[in-house]
Amino acid sequence: MNRIDHHIRISQLIAKEVNFGLDESERQELNAWINNSEENQIAYERIRNQEEFLNWDENFHQVNVDEGWERFEKALTPSRVKFAFQTIFRYAAVLFVPLFLAGVAYYLYDDLSKQTSYQNIARIDVKKPEAQLILADGQKVSLCNKGISALKEKDGTQIEKGEGRLKYQAGNDKRTLLYNTVRIPKGSEYELVLADGTKVHLNAMSSLKFPIQFIGKTRGVELTGEAYFEVSKDAKHPFVIDVMGTKVEVLGTSFNVKAYKEDENVVTTLVEGSVKVRSSGFKAKTMMLEPGQQAVVSEKSGAIKMQNVDVNLFTSWREGVFLFKDERIEDIMTELSRWYDLKVFYKNQSIKEYRFGGHFNRNSEIGSIMEMFELTRKVDVEINGQTIVIGEK
Repeated sequence: MNRIDHHIRISQLIAKEVNFGLDESERQELNAWINNSEENQIAYERIRNQEEFLNWDENFHQVNVDEGWERFEKALTPSRVKFAFQTIFRYAAVLFVPLFLAGVAYYLYDDLSKQTSYQNIARIDVKKPEAQLILADGQKVSLCNKGISALKEKDGTQIEKGEGRLKYQAGNDKRTLLYNTVRIPKGSEYELVLADGTKVHLNAMSSLKFPIQFIGKTRGVELTGEAYFEVSKDAKHPFVIDVMGTKVEVLGTSFNVKAYKEDENVVTTLVEGSVKVRSSGFKAKTMMLEPGQQAVVSEKSGAIKMQNVDVNLFTSWREGVFLFKDERIEDIMTELSRWYDLKVFYKNQSIKEYRFGGHFNRNSEIGSIMEMFELTRKVDVEINGQTIVIGEK
């Protein structure tokens, strides 16, 4: 067991000790870690002696999750915060039970952050990237077919197919605007490099319609679902994304757009550069975003709400991580169902409003994730194949 595996295991043992108690073998395992060093003893005592942890179950609904999250971030330098999100969050398969496991992670974090070699935790055979490419003539190509490494459109555009990735190289015929479409099923993701060099990372249950080479004054594409864009700069040809009528216009920048068909909003989160978001309808509105800002467009009214956000919460999926902060369990399960192909039912409506925060690897087994929810003592989870039923404890 590598060191990060061991620390995650210890945090789970401490969480179980507080909530349920340990059996004899688990008690011996935890004691062995405690007695291994003075630093471990101090860390354990600090965790167990904290009143907020000892009384955690009684005070569950009074916990200030925002305050706890901010304290966790302030304990690290900016470079280490970035390291945490990009490296440890990519591999750790621990769900933060507010605030208990957050506290455990806080005290063990300094040792964890010094590691330079990691392995995935709680691996399962998540579906490998598989997608469907629809060519300009309507031909459908399975992108999980390893026998295909290159394609060619009738205008001469070359399409290179790699592992989970397509790359377009424009042809010489610029007389006709030809479109391709990529569709991503549940449990998969895919990356495109468009003819202008723009990179598009498509999330599960998403599709993108795009010209195989850009002709005209704008570079226009159509998105359904979620994608992270890294747009190639071209001041003379703005890049415009049509998302359910909402237009997101950029010159060169990095941002995330989320708008699944069942959602009521188009959510644009800006990481770098600037974007202009324009809603549709009679009362269309326009808003400019700066890095760290998010525009939420109501599909029904066209109203735009702007807010400052932690962009990691909305872009971590492309790093192979689910990351949630004080989210409704219904919203969390909606995200999980797109990846794990689940059907989720609730025994009563009030459960949908329960709020949780956490992070875990997208290769984690769904059973281990649901087990962490049960550790909160607030919900009971039944798993039957791809069906999950959630009730109150």
